[in-house]
Amino acid sequence: MDSGQPTPPRKARHRAHHRPARPHAVLLRLSGEEKAAIDVAAQAAGLTPTGYAAKAAVSAASAGQAPGGVTGDLRELQHELFAARRAVVMFGNNVNQAAAAFNATGQLPDWAADAIRLSASAVARLDEVISLIDRRLR
Repeated sequence: MDSGQPTPPRKARHRAHHRPARPHAVLLRLSGEEKAAIDVAAQAAGLTPTGYAAKAAVSAASAGQAPGGVTGDLRELQHELFAARRAVVMFGNNVNQAAAAFNATGQLPDWAADAIRLSASAVARLDEVISLIDRRLR
């Protein structure tokens, strides 16, 4: 039955309380935009803004996330990708040198087999990094 009256917003629930009460408090200083973002997220989660901020902070800290996201994880992945890029560039140089030697002598240099193994290893490592990124984004 619609009485034409807007439904009142549901009351936010509190996080589970501990008895005795939690002994520590953390004061947050927020800009108006930050406070508004927390208010909206808290309302969507059905929590008070304080309860939401506490759950989010504890969850992020427990997961080892840096404030603002996964900066540390991204830095680690960036280093892995830089290493893979270097390996691909070196492989490209090796291919050019092997092609030049083959064109000059009709035979591949002895080191070509090692270069192919190393490049296959670099591609496998790159695949691992891509899989790791994929898992973390899910």
